[in-house]
Amino acid sequence: MGAINNTPFNIGPADLNLSVVQALPAAGANVITGILDLQSIAPNSDAWRTGRIGITFPNVPGNAAGTGITVDLQAAPPSLVNSPSAPALPVPGAFVTPAVAQKLTVASVNGGSAANTYYMTLAFDAATGSPYQFYQFLITVPAQAATAGENVTIAFLNA
Repeated sequence: MGAINNTPFNIGPADLNLSVVQALPAAGANVITGILDLQSIAPNSDAWRTGRIGITFPNVPGNAAGTGITVDLQAAPPSLVNSPSAPALPVPGAFVTPAVAQKLTVASVNGGSAANTYYMTLAFDAATGSPYQFYQFLITVPAQAATAGENVTIAFLNA
């Protein structure tokens, strides 16, 4: 069970089929993760998934100076012009920073940042009111932080 503003909420297990593992880039660099596709594939259903996104950071001893390591959520709807016809799965449209943007900053602390799991909610498309289908994340490491390619896991968590 997690909590936002001291309000508890249920968090299910990570769906390892809907996860990406990304090595932290070197100091002063950034990287874009692979894509999470949250389309719900079930008989007689076109429902979107509901849940949260869990971002699991390992201990990063080199995150001891600078502004901290950031993770920015980017989302995309399906492409209406580039997707193949059914039953093939759609491809993402253009990735955008959602209207209600989410940014995680893993603060730099003396001795480095400790291992932790952070949570983001699904981003909603203002035009449709539905969660976006595709997600990717921009991870930025400040020039003052020395990373050693530590792996960050980003996964969909069932609610």
